[in-house]
Amino acid sequence: MTRRNSIIICSLLAIGIAVLVLAGLVADGDNNDIVLNSNPGVLELIPNRGDEVIAQTNIGVVFSPTWTGEIISIGDTQIPLDQQRVERGLNSVVFRPETGKIIDRLPAGDICASIAYWEVQTPDRRSNLNWCFRVIG
Repeated sequence: MTRRNSIIICSLLAIGIAVLVLAGLVADGDNNDIVLNSNPGVLELIPNRGDEVIAQTNIGVVFSPTWTGEIISIGDTQIPLDQQRVERGLNSVVFRPETGKIIDRLPAGDICASIAYWEVQTPDRRSNLNWCFRVIG
């Protein structure tokens, strides 16, 4: 094999590796929330950051195993604990706007929600997380 062929083969291999690395970094866009990717306590926000949702959409969070929490507020409204649906089997907490609750429908526009969460073994060490989404209609 000549020196020229070796250089061409090495260059093609380097380009192939660079394409694979770039594809891994770009991914499909579903897991691009770095706050969640690096967060040991929260697996999923409902809805995701930046999503467009309707006025009766569930708002909540799915926690990692051994973590729990509560919804603090949606918009400027504090959400009472007795209006939050805690699903132990799904390790989640959800609020659904409906008649008779503190929020009967989400107002149109950009809305932010806030949660507090903690590891079950250390409930006095709480963390907060905020995220925003858009309500249409």
